[in-house]
Amino acid sequence: MSRSTLKTTAIRLSSASALAVTVLTTVVASPASASPLTDGISATAKAENGNGACAHGGYVGGPNQSSSCYGGTTTAHAWCADFAGWVWARNGVTGLSTLDDRAASFMDYGKKYGTLSNTPHVGDAVVFNYNGSDYADHVALVTGLSGGTITITGGNQGGRPGHVSTNNATSFSVGSAPWGGQRISGYVSPAGSNTPTLPNPAGLPSGTLVKSASGPQVKVIINGAGVPVAGSDVTPDKYDLSKIVMVDDTAFRALPSAPPSGTVVHDQAGGAERYVIVDGTALLIGAEDWTAAGYNVRPDMGVPTAWLQNAAQRQLTTGIVVMDQTGADPSRYIMVNGAALHISASEWTADHYNEQTLMGVPGQWLKSAVAKSPSTGTVIMDQSGTDNNRYVMINGAAVHISASEWTGNGYDQQSLMGVPGEWLASAVSKQVANGSIVKDASGANSTVYVMAGGVAVPLTYADFTGLGYDKRPLVGTPGEYLASAAAKAAPADGTMLLSPDSNTVWQITGGKKKAMTADQFGAGKLSFDDVVGVPAAFTAKFPTV
Repeated sequence: MSRSTLKTTAIRLSSASALAVTVLTTVVASPASASPLTDGISATAKAENGNGACAHGGYVGGPNQSSSCYGGTTTAHAWCADFAGWVWARNGVTGLSTLDDRAASFMDYGKKYGTLSNTPHVGDAVVFNYNGSDYADHVALVTGLSGGTITITGGNQGGRPGHVSTNNATSFSVGSAPWGGQRISGYVSPAGSNTPTLPNPAGLPSGTLVKSASGPQVKVIINGAGVPVAGSDVTPDKYDLSKIVMVDDTAFRALPSAPPSGTVVHDQAGGAERYVIVDGTALLIGAEDWTAAGYNVRPDMGVPTAWLQNAAQRQLTTGIVVMDQTGADPSRYIMVNGAALHISASEWTADHYNEQTLMGVPGQWLKSAVAKSPSTGTVIMDQSGTDNNRYVMINGAAVHISASEWTGNGYDQQSLMGVPGEWLASAVSKQVANGSIVKDASGANSTVYVMAGGVAVPLTYADFTGLGYDKRPLVGTPGEYLASAAAKAAPADGTMLLSPDSNTVWQITGGKKKAMTADQFGAGKLSFDDVVGVPAAFTAKFPTV
């Protein structure tokens, strides 16, 4: 039969939600995808949504089907059968020589291989208005079944010139017309697949690009993990997408997204920095650690640029116990909101830190983490329970939370972190950092304060804006602590103050102030960054030495 005598037409489908359909409860749909074959057919078909007849140079399925595109620009004929055959071919369905450009050829396939059915399954061809011999109006593919709803995807839909679209309906028994046009004549399942069993990606060599039929995501295998490759990575990282390996979908989705802890990595696009992966976070390896910690003898893996940039910005998970990989620092630390808190020898076993996995980290990175405090707003307690109080971190200091404020200020709704008791004691003794802008977290007191040597100095609105404090974060603190800090007579010795009525920097000593000279500041000396701007009235309270 020549192409000119084929009788195939496009079915006009619109969204099922806009149609009045009759729900037939006598047909029980098979549950959705039950195999890699049907998964693949569904994913392949839906990925073509919106495409016209000339996508991929034209849809061609079996050896007896013609291209849906003529001359690379126009539709050669009604191409619904070509599209369905193309999708089946892409997924290795067997027996495609039975198919041609007629929608009815799918009924021929079902009769030949015994796969014609009244019950839909994902991956089936659904044939409309079959005349019992050699003609049918349309064929599409079942791409989803959920409860009482069927999803089909087909080519040459929506009127000329036709395109690929996906539509839902709640009426799908044979004989029904769910879209108000052609009636369903039957469902034809694939007879099988000649596609070999797809490999488990976890066992492929590092550097292999992989994807599954379920979507467009590409991953690169790194020590058994599947690290996502962003579109922006392809060119700078020189990933050759022609070498992608198709893998088992379930195993693809189960791949860890980060290489195992201890893996040494670098940016695939280049650069001298090296990182070690610890719990999904990329920690920078300093020059002094590269050899001393033995990182230089580990395989050095290139990873996608975008992923590495994101991993390098992460914090280690709170609760991870770490040590210096070089051994130069014999101490042990626990990570709490980005800070490494020292664990004393007595707490190591008493608080059961010894029972947790101990992670080696670069010594240079560890030093910077030890210098940090848990982020402001972190609610903490003594891990041992010796001190049963609760505290909130405010710019480097652990501030006591009274019993009434624990619930009244909503601290009980936040995550409570256990920290080593000795570290906590030192944090309780610290002052909230100079220059911190604070207010009562309960809102009972609307005054805004600046912290100066442990004193909460009240600010008027003019002070708040005039001293530039409106540019700094405003931190809510427990009201009882704030009242106590506001009542203090004088800042701690060594606190440096500057008020807008003078260019003189004053240093507090024994409750008095003395003028400082310019030669006291500079490299290796005091820093102007530590000077606290305060209202003139506050500075005037203290007698001059």
